[in-house]
Amino acid sequence: ADTSLVGGAGQAGYDGGFWIRGGSFLMKINLTLQTRWEGFDWDDTATEPRPGGDLSGFSLPRATLKFSGDATCDVHYYAELEFGHSGHYLTNRQNAGFAGNLGLLNQQTFEFGTPDYGTLREGWIEYETSPYAIFRMGLVKTPTTRQLMTPPEMQQFVDISLASAFIGQTMPGYSDRNRDYGFMVHGALGCDGEWQYMLTVTNGDGPVHRNVLDGTTDDPLAFSGRLNWDILGHMGYEEGALRQHSCEWTAALGAWAHYFVDHANENSIVHNADRLTWGVDGAVGWGGFSLTAAYSVATWDNSQIGNDFDGTSWLVQAGYLFPDTAWEIAARYDAYTFQPDNGPDFGATEIGVAVNYYIDGHADKVTLDASFIQADDDGNLMADTYAGYNATFTSDGMLLRLQWQLAL
Repeated sequence: ADTSLVGGAGQAGYDGGFWIRGGSFLMKINLTLQTRWEGFDWDDTATEPRPGGDLSGFSLPRATLKFSGDATCDVHYYAELEFGHSGHYLTNRQNAGFAGNLGLLNQQTFEFGTPDYGTLREGWIEYETSPYAIFRMGLVKTPTTRQLMTPPEMQQFVDISLASAFIGQTMPGYSDRNRDYGFMVHGALGCDGEWQYMLTVTNGDGPVHRNVLDGTTDDPLAFSGRLNWDILGHMGYEEGALRQHSCEWTAALGAWAHYFVDHANENSIVHNADRLTWGVDGAVGWGGFSLTAAYSVATWDNSQIGNDFDGTSWLVQAGYLFPDTAWEIAARYDAYTFQPDNGPDFGATEIGVAVNYYIDGHADKVTLDASFIQADDDGNLMADTYAGYNATFTSDGMLLRLQWQLAL
């Protein structure tokens, strides 16, 4: 039974998180811990990091503390603090890649900086006028591909795919997903809320910056939006593995876009790029079967400093939860390509497999996964160490991860 608070009106308890309520005020507290062993192997010894060689070790990528709840007059709030071992991919990486070679991600050095551990990853206040229109303001998640919309705790694999990591890095504020300072309007429409939308207007500079005090930022704003249609059931924006039921189909389709006119310098104006990123995705579930698919495109045009490029990524991921057991298997096949106007094309293909054992659902689970990465074109220069991928150049690679997750 819920506990009555000593010394006054109010209650406390646990329901998907610890909560405290007094009158119209509610605070819910959640904690996520992800402890891993991970290893990365290069087929070609000559491309291994120096002096490390093949890399392996233990880590605590996420130690996330979340506060959420209700205030008066239909006001809600959320704050997420990260104390984990994620760090920043430019400071953690052992093998210079992507950013060090072609400069695509150099912008992230300024957008995200080098945050201290224990910084705010997300925080906002929102006012719910009705289920159709909710106004949110602060450090908000920006619309993106379906897999990045899925909370890290709910992923089928230990982390997102190579394809999703690539597309996330082409937009501001990428960490475990994309966030930026600004406001969002979101809600659900239709007879049963089967249409969901979100629209955001943000700085376009990512976390860390306080633009009015930071002379490295520019004035243009970033605009993004996402529309989702629940064809069957209520799957929402997330992966297909989260909403299916026995003998019942669930299905959803979504589309999203992000646009930002990026200035490298304001006085006088030097144009970095017109940055357009967009994608379509879908998810299906029935019984223990689940499927997620996505196609995404990133284009930087009209640059005065030579950063024009086209990039694409695609993903197919399927899973099966064995009936009346705690075991799930999953597999995915995905790829990305990067085509700069004045340079060689590069990319990579990932084949991944995973096994989940649900001790207590997603709240307490163990995941073992393996990703086999094949370098395409002129090589794989991906350097995203948050999700665990690394540059393999012209070599193939293999990523192994064993994770125990506790999410309270």
